[in-house]
Amino acid sequence: MRGIVRLLRLAAVIAGGALATVVSLAALAPRVGEIFTANVSTSAEVNLDQLALRSIVYDANGDQFDVLYDVENRALVKLPDISHELITSVVTVEDAGFWQHNGVDAAAIARALVRNVSAGGIQQGGSTITQQLIKNGVVGNARNLDRKVPEAALAIRLERQLTKQEILEAYLNTVYFGGGTYGVRAAAEVYFGVEPSELDWGQSALLASLISNPVQYDPTRFPDVARERRRIALKLLLNAGDITQAQFDRYNDSDVPSTRRVAVQWQPSNYFIEEVRSQLLADKRLGDTKAEREEAVFGGGLRVFTTYDPVAQAQIEKAIADNLPDDPRFFTAASASVEPGTGAVRALVGGPGFDLFKYDIATHPNGRPTGSAFKPFVLAAAMEKGFVPADQVSGLSPCEFDNPGGDPDPYEASNFGGGKGAFQAIYSQTLASSNCAYLRLGQIVGLSNVADTARALGIKADMSELPMSMPLGPLEITPLEMATAYATFANDGVHVDPIFITRVEDRSGNVLFENVPHPTRAISTQSARLVTNVLAANVRGGTGTRARLESQPAAGKTGTAQDFGDAWFVGFTPRLATAIWMGNPDARVPMRRVAGVGNVTGGSIPARIWGAFNNAYHANRPVIEFNKPEPTRAGVILRTDSDNVKYKETAKSLCGDPEAEVDTDGDGVADTCVDPQFEFDPNIGICPTLLEPVDEDGDGKTDGCVPPTTTTTTTTTVPDGTTPTTTGGGTTTTTTTTPPSTGTTIPPPPTTVP
Repeated sequence: MRGIVRLLRLAAVIAGGALATVVSLAALAPRVGEIFTANVSTSAEVNLDQLALRSIVYDANGDQFDVLYDVENRALVKLPDISHELITSVVTVEDAGFWQHNGVDAAAIARALVRNVSAGGIQQGGSTITQQLIKNGVVGNARNLDRKVPEAALAIRLERQLTKQEILEAYLNTVYFGGGTYGVRAAAEVYFGVEPSELDWGQSALLASLISNPVQYDPTRFPDVARERRRIALKLLLNAGDITQAQFDRYNDSDVPSTRRVAVQWQPSNYFIEEVRSQLLADKRLGDTKAEREEAVFGGGLRVFTTYDPVAQAQIEKAIADNLPDDPRFFTAASASVEPGTGAVRALVGGPGFDLFKYDIATHPNGRPTGSAFKPFVLAAAMEKGFVPADQVSGLSPCEFDNPGGDPDPYEASNFGGGKGAFQAIYSQTLASSNCAYLRLGQIVGLSNVADTARALGIKADMSELPMSMPLGPLEITPLEMATAYATFANDGVHVDPIFITRVEDRSGNVLFENVPHPTRAISTQSARLVTNVLAANVRGGTGTRARLESQPAAGKTGTAQDFGDAWFVGFTPRLATAIWMGNPDARVPMRRVAGVGNVTGGSIPARIWGAFNNAYHANRPVIEFNKPEPTRAGVILRTDSDNVKYKETAKSLCGDPEAEVDTDGDGVADTCVDPQFEFDPNIGICPTLLEPVDEDGDGKTDGCVPPTTTTTTTTTVPDGTTPTTTGGGTTTTTTTTPPSTGTTIPPPPTTVP
């Protein structure tokens, strides 16, 4: 009852002895009695463990790089990690008697009551820091005596449960500083961009002054009011002897923050964090309903560990910025980088910047036409059917195909730039990116097989229809899918789904779930290595030479969609697969007459971006070579059904052009065909047309190529298994090589994953 006596004594000496004040105190006295006795019987629990905490996102190195919050931006911090200046300022301004009282300051309540009665309304609070903590965590914000009684009772109980330091730490982590900012860590970041341990007297005084009215004293909205409130706080510190007059003058003259460094409501800073947020909100392991997942993500204090590589992200952004032309048609680039073997997405660029263009081209299901960057999937399907890079197919252009039921019928196409093409090995046709050769190869392999292979590699685009033009890349595919599929080549044919989030923990560090790689065999090891070998040659001497790296071997393929509306370079090293797309983000705008480039193809700007990024990424890393394929058989002639009929009528020579014929021994008979893209590779046994491979040392590997001793006849099997067609001419010997049947299924995968 001593508290009641103190209140009544104070009432007796209040200036003027105002009747209203006395009446009010008399009304309050019984309730004050309840305050000092209610702690014995009040059953409400003081639970500070359910505070809404922002979730913290970590990069691949375990360093924090972003936070996720909704309306409450809050992160916990220990009292020793808060500056002495802030602790002192908050106690001095909010509760000068904090270190002495037992949770309720009767004198402060009386002072507040007198002022409020005199003003005819609530002008000043008398709550201690402990009571404010109870209000924030237990009884709510209702401003009336019915709330004050349990609030005070629980405050007294809390003082018995926790030390003063524990109470102050909890308070500083829950108090509201305006703009959705809760706790001193968030406040220090939002207003000053520093850690709580770095706050000085001026900053601390401002934050302490915000607590009583964080809206009206907001320095970013009402700077003059904020300066005055800070002056009052500094004056209290000066009067208490905590700062000197010189410090008062210096901090009082300093500016107040004019902008918030962190948004009031969380906004994604880049495309990667937005993808992380989207995946978390869709993950039912965090809750069955959307509301439950939102509560977990934005207020559950999750610890989200990701695959994000900030160095790689900076490198790809710089490569794009350095190479992207300044064009009024607003051309931009998107990219995705995936680690073979783990599926870890290391960097992501979804467009010109999240502040300008929130639609993520790199991951959104609506992709872009890939052009010839799709051709490696046809190549992989061919290798799976038993063909080899040395097999020869016609690239003569223009080319025409019967297309019953399709539009148009017949389907006509030509090589890029109007090139007439030649009859060459698949290897060389890939380096030349021959459209007609790959259209024919698609028919020979079977487009359903191409679709199955692409799906196995990681392409999720709708391939329910099989247009004749499929090998030329009309399907809309995302950079993330393309990078993932090419990463499968780098991983010896083993596919791993892309992973952004590796692990999620709750606020206590308990693991809620982990995303671990689940490798599946997509194509055989040999097929993957054969494709890699061809694509590596394409970077060395084909359409992808601008992507060549200074030391690290690289493999990749260019792609240019119709009318230069989309341009791609997709490539990989043993360490990383990256897809680069370039175009207009809103519509398919032809990239013609671009300054310094002309018409943009996949081999121009996208290849340069890819090369610049990967040179930076692989700098100072040990060189890793690609795995070599096993030696293959010699190549044979491949033809489509229509070729078998039309070739005899239209071709003047086996080379497709008499001028391409070469008579190496001078006997008047062509021995080979000019193949300017040809580069002998003993690992895949490629020999020019009409030449035979030889194994001079008997080790089972091709050492070179020689003219045949006799004129040979080469026979191949057409896709539907009908009677082979014989080509060529001669007398004495017939050599028949029959590739496997071209059915509709992919050979079963090996029983183990290498």
